[in-house]
Amino acid sequence: MLWRQAVLMVGLLVAAVVLEVTLLSRLGLPGATPDLVVVTIVAIALALGPTRGAVAGFLGGVLLDLAPPADTPIGVNALVYLVIGYVTGFIIDPRDRTVPLLMGIVGLSAGAATLAVAAIDSVLGDRIEWGQIPQLTLTSALYAVALAPLVVPGVAWLARRIAPDAVFE
Repeated sequence: MLWRQAVLMVGLLVAAVVLEVTLLSRLGLPGATPDLVVVTIVAIALALGPTRGAVAGFLGGVLLDLAPPADTPIGVNALVYLVIGYVTGFIIDPRDRTVPLLMGIVGLSAGAATLAVAAIDSVLGDRIEWGQIPQLTLTSALYAVALAPLVVPGVAWLARRIAPDAVFE
């Protein structure tokens, strides 16, 4: 049933990238753009495990790197999101999933993604205004926590329905 998992991941990630680039980036919210892609990757990693979370992270990062208003070199988001997908799926024990823990993981993942992309961009020679990074990191984490109650249960429900043999429990 690998093809079901692939269809689920690709569908969710394409929808997340399209919504993030077309809708969320134009809302005019203060600070960072809400990172729906990271929230979706974390939800996939929680539902399907670390390996599929890493695959989803890489795919989501590549899709975001190729989206038209991309401002980072190709591969930066893919690398960061791959690590986030794997680590999230690996460190969370399915028996210890409480709502505060899941919300915290989503927020930490979004904040870590913002910091990691800024650090890698800086190493690669992009000019980063480090004075704005704390505000961007905080708002990214807060927006992710706000999106988590909508995305994480929805992805878990879809995973149980579409690929029940792959659900990480």
